Amino acid sequence: MSSTTTTLEKRAASAAWWSALEIIARYGVQFVVMVVLAHLLAPSDFGLIAILLIFTSIGILLVDSGFGSALIQRQTTTDDDETTVFIFTVTIGVAAAGTLVLFAPAISTFFNEPKLIKLLRAMAVVLPLGAFAAVPDALLTMKLNFKARARAEVVASFCSGAVAVVLALRGFGVWSMAWQSIVSIGVRGILLWLYSGWRPRGHYRGASFCSLFGFGGYMLLSGLLSVTAARLQSVMIGKLFDSRTLGFYAMAQNTQSAPASIMGQLLNRVGLPVFSTLVHDREKLTSALRTSLRIAMFLFVPSMMGIAVVAHPLIEMLYGARWLPAAPILSVLAAGAALWPVHVLNLAAISAQGRSDLFFRLEVIKQIAGIVLVVAFAHWGPLAIAWSVLIAGLFSAALNTHYSKKLLDYGWLAQLTDQWPTLLLSSVAVLVGWVVLRFHLTGPVNMIAAITASATTYMLLAILTKNKALSELLSMLNALFSDRLSRITAQKIDHVK
Repeated sequence: MSSTTTTLEKRAASAAWWSALEIIARYGVQFVVMVVLAHLLAPSDFGLIAILLIFTSIGILLVDSGFGSALIQRQTTTDDDETTVFIFTVTIGVAAAGTLVLFAPAISTFFNEPKLIKLLRAMAVVLPLGAFAAVPDALLTMKLNFKARARAEVVASFCSGAVAVVLALRGFGVWSMAWQSIVSIGVRGILLWLYSGWRPRGHYRGASFCSLFGFGGYMLLSGLLSVTAARLQSVMIGKLFDSRTLGFYAMAQNTQSAPASIMGQLLNRVGLPVFSTLVHDREKLTSALRTSLRIAMFLFVPSMMGIAVVAHPLIEMLYGARWLPAAPILSVLAAGAALWPVHVLNLAAISAQGRSDLFFRLEVIKQIAGIVLVVAFAHWGPLAIAWSVLIAGLFSAALNTHYSKKLLDYGWLAQLTDQWPTLLLSSVAVLVGWVVLRFHLTGPVNMIAAITASATTYMLLAILTKNKALSELLSMLNALFSDRLSRITAQKIDHVK
C-alpha cells in the first residue's frame, strides 16, 4: 500500500471520527429536545413548523446555489473563488429572506393558517444567517477538518435546544421551535467563522462565478428538485388535511430521518471529499465505493428495518399515546429508508467525477417520479404518501446504480451481490424481533426485548458467517483508534519534551 493511500485512509478515518461525533451529538441533542417538545406542544405545532420548513429549506438551497459542493469538489480554490461565493450567497440570502417576508400573507392564506404570517417573517432571518457561514463550512469540509465543525455544531445544538425547551415550558408554543432554528443557525455561523479563520480576502470575479456555477448550477437544480419532492409531502397533507394531521406525519418523518440524516450527512461529508481525491484512479474509486457501501449498509439496514418493526411501542414510549397515529407511517418510512446509503454513496461517486450534469439528470428523473407518486397517492392520506415515498426510493436506488455501472462498472447486480449477506442477516434478525414482539410483554419491556434479540442474532450470525462488511468495519475502527492513540502518545511526548 502506497504512502499516499495510507495518508488518505488516515485522513478519511479521522474525518469520519470527528464527523460522526459531531453528527451523533448534534442529532442526539435535537432528538432529545424533540422528545421533550412532543410532550409539551401539540401535534398542530409540529405541523406548522413542517410548513415553515417547506420554504426555508428551498431558500437555504437557493442561497447555497450548489457553490458549497463546487468548492469541495474543486479541492484547490483561490481567494477570488471564495470571496465570489461569499458575496453571491449573502446577496441571495438577503433577497430570499425579503421574498419570503413579502409572500408570507399569501402562503398563510393558501394553508389557511393565520399564524404562518409572523412565523414566516421571523424565520426568514435564517437565510442570510446560513449564507454567512456557507464558505467557512465548505472549506472546513474540503479540508476534512471536522473537529472544528463538530465543536460548532454541538454548541449550536445545545444552545438552541435549551432555548426551545425553556420557551416551550413558558408557553410559547410553536414559537419555541421557530427560535430553536434561528438560534441554531446563528450560533453555528459565528463559530464556523471563528474556527475556520477564513475571511473574504479576494474580489468578486465573473470568471470564478461561471467556473464554479458550471458544477454548482447542476447541484442547485438537483437539490431544488429533491427538496421540492420531499416537501411536497408536507404541502399535500397541509393543504388536503390540517396541521394536526401533518404534525403526525412530521413526527414520523423526523423519527425516521434521525438515523437516516446521521448516516447521510456522514457519508456525504466524507464521501465527496475522499472520492474527489481518487477521481483519477477509477480502480481505487470503485474500491472505495464498494467498501463504503458494505460498511454503511451493514450498519444501516438492520437499524431501519428494526425501527419499522418496533414503530408502535417506540412512538408510545418516546412521545406518548397521543402520537400513536404516527406509528404506521413511521414503519413504512423506515422500511423505505433502508437503502439510503446506496443513494448517498453512488451520487457522491458520480459528483466526485465532476459529472454534476449526470447528477442533475438523475435527480430530474427520480424527483419527477417521486412527485407524480406523491400527488397520485395523496388523497388516500398520510400513510398512502409514505408508501409512495417507499416506492420512489426503490426506483431511485435502481437508477443510481445503473449510472454507476456506466461510469465505474459497478452496477446494481454487483452491488446487490456485495450486499446480499447483510440483507439476509437483517431479515433473519428482524424476524426474530417480530416474533419476540408477539409475546405481548407490557410497556417498553416488549420493545427492548425485541431489539436485544434482533441485535444479538444479527451480530452472532455476522461473526459465524465471517461477514466481510463486519471485518472491514473492525479494520477501519482499529485503524482509527490506532491512529488516535498514536497522536495522543505523540502529543504527550512533545509535552514532556
